[in-house]
Amino acid sequence: MDEIKKQDVKAFAYLDAINKEKWTASHDGGWRCGILTTNMSECINGVLKGARCLPVSALVEITLERTVHYFHVRAMKGQKILQNNQLWTDFTCKMFISWQQKAVEHTVTKYSHAQQSAPVVTRRQGRHGMNIHVVKIANRECSCGKWNQFGIPCSHAQKVCGAYNISVASMVKDYYDVMAYNNTYSKHFEPVQSEDYWDDPNFQLVHDPTIRTVTRPGRNQTTRIHNEMDWRQTRARQEAQQQQGDSSIQENVPKEDC
Repeated sequence: MDEIKKQDVKAFAYLDAINKEKWTASHDGGWRCGILTTNMSECINGVLKGARCLPVSALVEITLERTVHYFHVRAMKGQKILQNNQLWTDFTCKMFISWQQKAVEHTVTKYSHAQQSAPVVTRRQGRHGMNIHVVKIANRECSCGKWNQFGIPCSHAQKVCGAYNISVASMVKDYYDVMAYNNTYSKHFEPVQSEDYWDDPNFQLVHDPTIRTVTRPGRNQTTRIHNEMDWRQTRARQEAQQQQGDSSIQENVPKEDC
């Protein structure tokens, strides 16, 4: 927040006025790692990028082709990772090793053996340091929030695991495991035959033009619940129209002779 305030005071005031549980992972109670709705939506958007404004048949065909290609590439990647005897995916290994290297510079003091908790002091020469983070292995949490957020033990948690002789690898979330990755993309798709070989459907599509008939002037109202994004867009549209109206008025004002 301090960095944001240095860059833009208005942006700082805007964010500070919003409940921090709604926009920052450090105050969401650890729910960020458990909610995957946004991740799934972004994944689908990535697969279907460019598949818009096409006929329905073309949309179905390109959706199937890209999904099959998506699964095939990742299935081959999973087999390669398994042959390299990796425990986790490339992303997990990279993050785990990076935090493992940082853990060497930390200092830990064991407090409770039952809770397996300890404060960790960070010391980094020539950089920011001397911060204290509390790690509770029994709860699988660290005050820095990274362990809760990513499901991978941070550098502080790895240091405490070493102090209590606990296997750090067992603290990584199961969904990062190579076998879980391979099981995700182990499913297969059946090729689609030509339309001439399709079974006859037991129904008939009927076009009803009255459904889209305009019964009154103006735009049809939708049943979708509007959110803050719609409010901001409406406000921005109104401000743009107002500015356009002000500029047109200024252009029509006759200029006085010099």
